[in-house]
Amino acid sequence: MPVAPGQVNGLKCTVLRDSGCSSVVVKRGLVASTVPRVGTQQVCLADGSTRRVPTAVAFIDCPYYKGSVKAALLDEPLYDVVLGNIKGVKCPGFQANKSLNSQEAATVETRAAIKRESKMFKAPKEADLGWSEKRLKVLQQKDPTLEQAKKIAEVGDKVHTGKASKSWYPIRGEFSYVISSLQKLTMGIS
Repeated sequence: MPVAPGQVNGLKCTVLRDSGCSSVVVKRGLVASTVPRVGTQQVCLADGSTRRVPTAVAFIDCPYYKGSVKAALLDEPLYDVVLGNIKGVKCPGFQANKSLNSQEAATVETRAAIKRESKMFKAPKEADLGWSEKRLKVLQQKDPTLEQAKKIAEVGDKVHTGKASKSWYPIRGEFSYVISSLQKLTMGIS
């Protein structure tokens, strides 16, 4: 059962987060008699019986909820606070191991980190040239600069285009492509 330490009106207590409950129940002893009662509420207990009990405003501080709530007051509830499904309450699977005195921290991005991020490679978006596949095929067939690539593609050779790179020109379907690869250079020490 999701039980966590918490506080009601500054007093330490144990809080049960009950996802089957639709309101908040607080042990009457945790709400001072000087706190005004704001009415009554009918509460349905686990055994099926109902009771009309007084209600008061209580401030709850626990891992599941922090704020003021209208709570039903019972003399002997199973836990000091039973926190049901109210607006703003966190789900029962929430990690309840935070300290009540924990502090939040923030990180700072340095100018160098921001500059590095702006220099990172950003892939270009695909350009829509408005050409059909048919038109692209005709343009590739007529382009004289692709003649050497077509000859290499027919033979199936790979061309060394640098010290550590190779290129080849496969034809897939009716289109020719260019594929390049870099080879890892290894240096021997003598």
